[in-house]
Amino acid sequence: MRKVHLRNREIKLREARAKRISLGAELSTAKAQTLVRMTPNRTIDLTPWDYINNNKILFCADRVNCPRHTVDLSIRTEMADTITQLFDEFNTNARQRGRVLQFQSLQYGYMRVEPTKGVDYVLDMLLWFKKFRPPNRTTISVRRHAYVQQTFGRLRSLAEKEFRGNMRANSTLIEDPTLHMIMPLRGRAAIFARFAQHLKSICARGGDDLAVSLTIVLYSSDDEMENRETIEMLRANAIPVTVIEMGDIPFSRGIALMRGAESLPANALLFFTDVDMLFTCDALKRIKSNTILNAQIYFPIVFSEFSHESWSENDKLLADAFHYGRGRGYFRHFGYGLAAMYKADLMDIGGFDTKIEGWGKEDVDLFEKAIKNGRLRVIRSPEPGLVHIYHPIHCDENMPTAQKDMCHGSKAASLASIDTLVEQIAQYT
Repeated sequence: MRKVHLRNREIKLREARAKRISLGAELSTAKAQTLVRMTPNRTIDLTPWDYINNNKILFCADRVNCPRHTVDLSIRTEMADTITQLFDEFNTNARQRGRVLQFQSLQYGYMRVEPTKGVDYVLDMLLWFKKFRPPNRTTISVRRHAYVQQTFGRLRSLAEKEFRGNMRANSTLIEDPTLHMIMPLRGRAAIFARFAQHLKSICARGGDDLAVSLTIVLYSSDDEMENRETIEMLRANAIPVTVIEMGDIPFSRGIALMRGAESLPANALLFFTDVDMLFTCDALKRIKSNTILNAQIYFPIVFSEFSHESWSENDKLLADAFHYGRGRGYFRHFGYGLAAMYKADLMDIGGFDTKIEGWGKEDVDLFEKAIKNGRLRVIRSPEPGLVHIYHPIHCDENMPTAQKDMCHGSKAASLASIDTLVEQIAQYT
């Protein structure tokens, strides 16, 4: 039934496009088509074209991943939609003309984005030219150039309240205004004390619009009493702290985070964090803003410090962690450990895999579930207000291969910047 509905919508969309084309052609004010929509005044204003080979390889000249790379899925999808619209236009009056054009393949093409105008394409295509009226019925393969322009539409702005309302129009739950931070903890008393002091200072200047609570999933350890004293310090400073006791069972981040989430109501805003994190008040507010119940979840890309031994003397003199020099750290685009979502959405996508033990992989699994879910919008962006403080990483050689490889990869990436490594190697060449 869903396929029938989609097919009906597709037919109506094609009819609407055909009507738009015919009405546009009748307008006396319609502008003549041209590939020169903007005349550059300087050399640097000229926008270069990207060359696409057979819809598989893109050759470019002005980006980091140049000179060639696989065509991104977003570009392939957009070009497929553009070609579909193009052939809808070709076949607007197919019955009256007694012929139809069908797309075969893209031989090559050019694409460029004019930031203030739109997207331009030059497409070299193979297509079938079919005549279906007797006695001239025939099918031949022909090659044609198409010049296509997609013009950006008019800007439309929405207030945040209206936007959130539109995004969760079908939701019956009311968003809890409190940000519930969930953090597994085993030992590491000194690091937890640093985290607690930082959280206390953030909450002190957060204002009335930033309500924060902390759920600690606590494992037994040698310095457990010190951790409990830190918890009491937070409570004494009016920060709500809930402790979930895990005892001596083996550490599992996935199990711990699920235990923390299960203790909260369905409309609770969850922020899965780590004891090595520092954050700003603005970052926590952005986390709240970027997470929408039954509509949107947020996977921030955190800034991760390199080993302090690799820092320059100037970096070592900086007083706080919120500095972003190339030699100081990097945005960990391959890490998904920090995430914000409402509990109802966590359960909707299937939650953390509690079968995964030890270090890593549970975050990647959750991210993949969120992407495959299809009903929730996923926001993924660098967040300068979240900084992961460097600490040595120890990879258990008895871990499963996939987790061990991830652990070694993370350990290697966090040692030093490429620039620092090149300088070290240069000393011996």
